[in-house]
Formats: sequence, structure tokens, C-alpha cells
Amino acid sequence: MNKLLFSKKGPIDQINNTTLVFNFLNTESLWHYKNNKLYGNLISNKNNINFPDGKYISFKLNLKQQRGPSFTKSFLLSDIAKVKRHFFIGNCTRKKLNQVTNIPIKNIEIYAPPYINGLEFSEEEKNKILKSLKIFKPDYIWVAIGAPKQEILSNQLYSKYKCTYINIGAAIDFLTKVKSEAPSMWVKLKLEWLYRLITDFKHSKKKVYRSIIGLRYLSLIKVEK
Repeated sequence: MNKLLFSKKGPIDQINNTTLVFNFLNTESLWHYKNNKLYGNLISNKNNINFPDGKYISFKLNLKQQRGPSFTKSFLLSDIAKVKRHFFIGNCTRKKLNQVTNIPIKNIEIYAPPYINGLEFSEEEKNKILKSLKIFKPDYIWVAIGAPKQEILSNQLYSKYKCTYINIGAAIDFLTKVKSEAPSMWVKLKLEWLYRLITDFKHSKKKVYRSIIGLRYLSLIKVEK
């Protein structure tokens, strides 16, 4: 199995200079990379830029940790974000995003896809999203539907509509206070997984299990040249 490449540069250094798919990956992502062929092929192709969201990956590669929620908050609250057009795929509202970011409502568009049991959205659903993208013409597309669905969807949309796609999982829920993010002390102690397990056991137990197993696959990653 080919090594999964991670970027030397952080997302803030690349977001305005490229039109690609941004992925923030942790050890659960490595589990999916090892066990899901479609996901693995997509995040390892040349249209993707991968960042070490997890402490263990950043330590292994000797790279600065790039947390998806931290980047999302920092960028969406920045002055540059206010003059850009943002398309969000996930369950959030224009009004709430406007309130927390001060991005004008006219620069925000939302597409809330239906829940699916599998990993791929139907062609009909993807065509609906593509139609909305072509009408709105965003600068950035934020995909907040959780891994591995978000990475798969972003890559499939990218093949038909080139833009900067940013896969951010629960980052919007944290930003809008729908979910509580792990306190900084838990993050520093590398116990963010435990905080999620305690506060949201039902939705976190599988993620934590996969993250632990994913530690076995740290040998599958390397830094880009």
C-alpha cells in the first residue's frame, strides 16, 4: 500500500493559492485509509492536500498539528473571509453562521444533504449540490458531514466542479456551539478522544475504537517532498 502524503505547509499558507481538496486527518482517518479502498484512493490522489489533525500523526511526521476546528474558526473569523463566498454542506443555518462569523448573509449558502446509511450520495443528490454550486459560485466549499463521507463527496464533486473544498467534520458544530469542543487542557494532554467519549458516548465509541486501531497504521504515512 502506498504511503499517504502529508503537506509540509499549513492550510492557511495554501488556501488562497490553490484549488484543491483539504483534508484534516487523524488516526481514525488512517483506519479508513487502510480499510476503505474508495476513501484511500481519493485522499491519496493529487487533488488532495492532507494535514495532520491528530497529535500522533503530527508527532510521527514531526509536523505542526493542524486541527480542523482551530483552522475553521480562525479563518472564518478573519477579515479575508468576510469578502469571500462560502458554501457549506451540512446542517447549519445562514443566520447562525452570520451571527458567529460576521460574514454577510449574501456571502453564505447552505446545502443540507439527507442522511445516508452508505458512504456515497446518490447521483441525484450530487447533481442537486452541483447545481447549487454553479448558481452560487463560491470561493470556498466547507464540507461538514463527517469522515469518510465528506472526503468521498468532496472528491466526487471536485471532479465536476473545481473549487477549494475543506473537509471539517464537526468544526461548524463547535463554532456555532451546537456541540461542545474539548477544552484546551484535554487537547494538550492528548485526551480529546476521552472527552468526546465521556460527553457523547453514543456517537464517539466507534470513532475512538477506529482511532486506537489506526495507531497501527502510522507506518503508512510520510511527509511530501
